[in-house]
Formats: sequence, C-alpha cells, structure tokens
Amino acid sequence: MNKSLLKFLTDFGPLVVFFYFYKSSGNNLIVAIPPLIISTLIAVIVVYLLDKKVPVVPLVGAVIISVFGFLTIYFNNAIFIYIKPTIINLLFAFALFVGLAFKRLFLKMVFESAFSLEDIGWK
Repeated sequence: MNKSLLKFLTDFGPLVVFFYFYKSSGNNLIVAIPPLIISTLIAVIVVYLLDKKVPVVPLVGAVIISVFGFLTIYFNNAIFIYIKPTIINLLFAFALFVGLAFKRLFLKMVFESAFSLEDIGWK
C-alpha cells in the first residue's frame, strides 16, 4: 500500500470512525468514544510500524484522547471530551514557551524533517 495513503488513513481514520459511530448511535458520545480510542491507538501502532518511531504529536494526542475519553465514559459526562482540544493546545503552548525560555527550538525538533528553515524561521 502507498505510504502516503496509509499516513492519510492513520491521520483521519480515527476521526472517520468516531463520526460513523457517533451518527449511527444517534449522537451518543458514550458509544462513539471507545471506537475512537481503539482506532487512535491502532493508528499510532501503524505509524510506529511504518517509521520505527512515533512522532510526538500523535503520541500525545493518543494519550490525551484515551485519558479524557475514559473520563467521559467513567463519569458519564461529556465535558471531559469537550475540553480535550483545549488541554492539547495548552500543553503544546506550554512546551513552546519552555523551549523559548531555555533556547530550545521544539518546533524545529518536531518538524525539521518536513520543513527546511533557518533558526530564525523556527522562532
């Protein structure tokens, strides 16, 4: 199978699985979250098998989806899954600020294989 197609499927497959179960269950988050967690973990495993490494962003996303998905199911309260994007954005913002404070370019470490920039561009 084409590697770029497989990468596309691992990026968007869990989202498609989530919406399929969400819509087919009558917009029930409790039914849709377990398939989301499972498909996200499968996607991370597939990325690892392809590249022999797991990028930071999908790994952090999978952990947060799993934790907040579990909390949503356990407490039967959708607020946990609703705040997941905010928590992810706060974690990455914190990491970027820490990197700037210690003169470490975390964006460069994560994205240097995808972009060719000078150090000033990474700041």
